Amino acid sequence: MLFNTVKNRNYTVDYRGYTLVTSPDGTVTERRYETIPTTIKVQISTSFTGDLIILADDKLQLNGILENLVDRNDNPVYEDGQWTISSTQPVVNAVGLVEGYKYKAKITSGNI
Repeated sequence: MLFNTVKNRNYTVDYRGYTLVTSPDGTVTERRYETIPTTIKVQISTSFTGDLIILADDKLQLNGILENLVDRNDNPVYEDGQWTISSTQPVVNAVGLVEGYKYKAKITSGNI
């Protein structure tokens, strides 16, 4: 029996992950972000410090970029807003199964 059988993911966001580029001696030199974003369904809320709290079924990278956050009517939530994922944790139900992931993101671009 699943405790959370209905998930309301009312928002969509464009997510851009990255790959690490290493130099010939093995040190990481830079992050190269994807040019074509992946659109994912999310549920959002905010923390009392102004961070964006995101619930999603997809695994996302720390320091990944979130852009173009829109509601179910395709209305932008924050014009030209860009967030960077700062923390992540799994959402576990009472039985111990992972039901999704919770992310915290800080705004890095837009009308701050």
